[in-house]
Amino acid sequence: MIELRISLRNELPAKADVLRLALANAGVHEEQTVETFKGGKTVVSFFLPSAREARSLGKLIRSLKLQGISVSTSVLKDADWKTRWKKYFRPFNITRDIRIVPVEAGSRRSLKKNKRVIYLDTSLAFGTGMHATTRMMAQLIASQRGKLARFLDVGSGSGILSLVASRYGAEDITAIDVDPQATRTCRGNLLLNACKAVTMTIAFEDFSLRRKFDFVAANLLTLDLIALRRKLASCVRRGGCLAVSGIYYENFREFRENFKNKNLECRRVLKHGNWYAALFKKR
Repeated sequence: MIELRISLRNELPAKADVLRLALANAGVHEEQTVETFKGGKTVVSFFLPSAREARSLGKLIRSLKLQGISVSTSVLKDADWKTRWKKYFRPFNITRDIRIVPVEAGSRRSLKKNKRVIYLDTSLAFGTGMHATTRMMAQLIASQRGKLARFLDVGSGSGILSLVASRYGAEDITAIDVDPQATRTCRGNLLLNACKAVTMTIAFEDFSLRRKFDFVAANLLTLDLIALRRKLASCVRRGGCLAVSGIYYENFREFRENFKNKNLECRRVLKHGNWYAALFKKR
């Protein structure tokens, strides 16, 4: 495993967002990154299976020519990898009453069932839920507790949002992602939390709609949300909700102008740092 570390000063938030956007456009999922803060600096780390991928992304980052940013790589053995991940990943509250707790692989039998706790397997190393886009989605899901019986998670990643929904009353969960690794991670975390769900690896545009959902969550890039707006809306039952996130502040106007549907009413908009999320209700 290769760790690529990007360090930048905390007084450069705009550059940090440019960096995140560039990584997203290069295919680096939020679930692959970890942010830590120390000594006035933000360190964005992400982990790749090959040196070739690390070199390619390192070259991309340097091509941005952002001042005050340094890039370094290191090779991690399996033992080092697990230790490094545990150092980054500490328990935290993703909503007011749900706590994310990292656990080691093989500890499933010793876990105590707790509706206020979501366990994540540190050996899977994807999707801590610390990013603003995920936190805002969790907040929107929490606002509809008890109204989530049928839940669709589009771009499920590690399965965190599906697990949050299950804690707030979702009983029939479908989680889809285009990335096979994300699907495996999602299944592992659902199993760890004794949460039943249908998981599949499929592009959303190829997803065959057979029924309507009470709540649809889509944490995607702005252009993907716009391109998929009609299908996302079609998945929601009348009176149900659609939550979207992953909208960078520079794209928010474009999102508002293009994410229009006569059957969707915008009920709430959240902003955290330079990211937006929105909640719609279907008429």
